[in-house]
Amino acid sequence: MNIGCIYTLTKDYAKVSKPLSKLSDIHLGISIIATILKNSNYDVNLFVICPDTPLETTLGNYIRTRQPKLFCLTAISSQIHLIEKIARFVKKTDPNIFTVLGGCHASLAPDEAIQSPYLDAICIGEGEVAIKELASQIEEKEEKITGISNLWIKDKNTGLVEKNNLIPFYQELENLPYIDRTLWDSWIENRQDEVSILVGRGCPYKCTYCANHALSRLTNGKYVRYRTSDDVIGEIEYVCKQYPKIKHINLEIETIGASIVKALDFFQAIAEYNCKRQDKLSFSVNLTVHSNLMRNKEKIIQFLDFCRKANVIRLRIGLESGSEKIRREVLRRPKYTNKELIEFSLLAKDFGIEIILFVMVGIAGETPKDFSETIQVVRKIQPGYVYLAIFYPYFGTDLYNFSKKRGYISGFELPIKAERSKSILKMPAFSKRRIRLEYLLFWYKAFKGVWPFYRILSYMIYAYLKPYPKINRVYRDFINKSKALSYLKDKEHQI
Repeated sequence: MNIGCIYTLTKDYAKVSKPLSKLSDIHLGISIIATILKNSNYDVNLFVICPDTPLETTLGNYIRTRQPKLFCLTAISSQIHLIEKIARFVKKTDPNIFTVLGGCHASLAPDEAIQSPYLDAICIGEGEVAIKELASQIEEKEEKITGISNLWIKDKNTGLVEKNNLIPFYQELENLPYIDRTLWDSWIENRQDEVSILVGRGCPYKCTYCANHALSRLTNGKYVRYRTSDDVIGEIEYVCKQYPKIKHINLEIETIGASIVKALDFFQAIAEYNCKRQDKLSFSVNLTVHSNLMRNKEKIIQFLDFCRKANVIRLRIGLESGSEKIRREVLRRPKYTNKELIEFSLLAKDFGIEIILFVMVGIAGETPKDFSETIQVVRKIQPGYVYLAIFYPYFGTDLYNFSKKRGYISGFELPIKAERSKSILKMPAFSKRRIRLEYLLFWYKAFKGVWPFYRILSYMIYAYLKPYPKINRVYRDFINKSKALSYLKDKEHQI
């Protein structure tokens, strides 16, 4: 049986024919689903669709020649408009194809998602078990698809929805297959540089802007889970055989610091593995800082020393806001002071580890004065790069509900073109225009006197063009290919 899997990009894509810049850009969730189906002897094709993708030539020809019986889609809320367009095209081309949607939108807004006339089912929570049962029932030509845990299934005749029970979170992550990344090959510009590998699932923290706190409430079972070190190393070996020129690996986990003991054991295993390699790999990983770690200088030094031995060259840290009040009262971030974060970051640099920060502007309830504190923290740390975003209230999160209650947003339908590059909140103390201005000037205020002016200007131009995907793509392509501007290139964070 032929099965199609679809991943969508609504912005920041390289070009229509090859939307993904590098192998590390692939979506791990749909990758695991596609791999499970392929390992179950189904013929699986994976598609990456952007707003400019010609659906007739990309999907139409595939549907007519291969006659797939199932399409698996995934989406966050800001991608749902494109998903709706794709599902409509699939159903128009062949009404008998079964369409199922997974991902955060289906899990956090199931009542809205299932209303689509072009979806036959949605998957709430994790789909590794459900997708095998669904494919099996379709292949066996069951008269009615029914009784599959984690799925809401729509009756094709009556439109009534069967809401099946949710099974506990999948615990045995080491039983998941190694991702078959070759399914993505035709959609990636550079397949021989860096890759992302799943280390764990779930986050122990309850940050209001993040989907994790909402997802953790979906069902029973331990939400924060880890793969074993041997299993991760096994996949590293597998990937390096598939792509021999891989040099850098992003270790994908919400925070490696959820358990410092497990982190140290993991880094030790990675270090021992790397020592046996002729060509050493480098690594980057996410870390959420908290005072329990920050106030223990001995533990910090031990952690950073293990990072260095494992050749972890980058730590990606969510600052989000430099206002301790906003972090505490609005974002509900783990407790840490600006002083602690700054000291940790500077110490990490002494160990040869680059710090990358995640920062937001225009957070619900934030003021210009609050954001000025963010700029001061960034100036003192001087990270290697900042992932800067204008706050966007994702449906299902506590901060979405907070924004709606305060009157900052009016309803469920939020503009997707503005996602994280324009503010959609109506806040009297921090206007949309002022937020947009601070977003553009951030690079100058945070890095003036440290970065060359032409580098600052290039990022300001990029920020200005970000809401305009087509023009922005031309600019990114120019920057990333220009020899004269090669100083802007970086293995992890090109413009």
